[in-house]
Amino acid sequence: MSASANTAIPYEEAIVDVNSLEIAGRLICSIKQRWATNKLVFKNLNNDDHLVRYVVFLKDNENEEYSAILRIYPTNSDVYTDHREQLRLLTHLAHHQQAPQILLTFTNGYFSSYIQGKILDIREQRTHELIAQKLAKLHSIPIKFHGRQLSDKLMHFIDLFTNKNLALHDRLLKMKNENENSNSQNIKSVFKSLKTAIGFNKPPVFPLTFVELALRLKDISWTEISDDIDRMKLIFDNNWSSLTIPVVLCLNNMTTNNFVCDIKDQSISIIDFDHCSHNYYLIDIVSYFLAMAKDNYDTKYPARPVQKLFLIQYLKYSKFNLSTIIYNQYQPSDSELEYLCYLCDSLIAPIQLYWALWAFLQALLTEPTSTFDYVNYGKIRLAQYYKHRKDFFHSVNHTEKDMPKF
Repeated sequence: MSASANTAIPYEEAIVDVNSLEIAGRLICSIKQRWATNKLVFKNLNNDDHLVRYVVFLKDNENEEYSAILRIYPTNSDVYTDHREQLRLLTHLAHHQQAPQILLTFTNGYFSSYIQGKILDIREQRTHELIAQKLAKLHSIPIKFHGRQLSDKLMHFIDLFTNKNLALHDRLLKMKNENENSNSQNIKSVFKSLKTAIGFNKPPVFPLTFVELALRLKDISWTEISDDIDRMKLIFDNNWSSLTIPVVLCLNNMTTNNFVCDIKDQSISIIDFDHCSHNYYLIDIVSYFLAMAKDNYDTKYPARPVQKLFLIQYLKYSKFNLSTIIYNQYQPSDSELEYLCYLCDSLIAPIQLYWALWAFLQALLTEPTSTFDYVNYGKIRLAQYYKHRKDFFHSVNHTEKDMPKF
């Protein structure tokens, strides 16, 4: 066992197979040595096909206080995610009691301390208040280092599709070769082929190829999207930066399934930091408004009064300086709130584009499931990007002019 780059967190060079958790059991026993002589239980916590999480505990003691969380990175996620930076951010958040403690890392995941709580109900007003408070506390954590922001992430994603970055091309080629080898091995076994033919053995299911994805997306041009992202970066760097909007550690994944509430003390915890990065604080607020719509963006995106109530609650608990936009964070005026809502409207497009590109990457890099269609999800997000695209690009002419005057 060795220490990882993140301070003194133990690291093991091992790969945990989601279909066989024997190695995971050995790893957790290396840091919880009293568990070695006991039967371990791995309870699947997944609420979607992308997030692979287990709670690990002793068979005769399901006491949550003594449990641990096993997190396995999504297949091929190293193509588009810097897991070292992710762990560094997670460790920084844990230092400020805003994330679970990392107990041990391994090649394709980590163990962390257990987080107690139940998923929040988005239909309850109290849910929005608690999330606004939690988000304000998260954003108020001081930043010790600056990482990539939304425009940088978008550029990284699109460069994978346009082959400016060959990591996706190389991985798809490797996967193609592995799939062909797998198919040839199956063909060699007549018995297996017969079992497959009569339905006893399911044939292997592989992710889409780049050509198959292109056929499903029809007239989408990666080059045009790349040009849009270049323009976005210029606007963020040259125009939005002049608004002195604080850059904070953002969660970026604001679905309510990412928040759990401890009923005892009504405290909120966050369970997934996969998309965490440095961004304007409004990015998380817009992301939450989009999560409230539950993919029905045209009909269920929160109306202005709901947006303003969330912002009021958020501003009340935020600790960073907003004096250039808000005169009194405890009593923001309606014009100040309206301006923040306008800025939020402008950010819908880049956020929708982020999730569209992310979904298309999943379609190429992960095995398809019967419960979720990444291509269809990405097309819905991309359509919303094009619908709101002009709001972002036109904002360059209005953002400073429309700022409240004190």
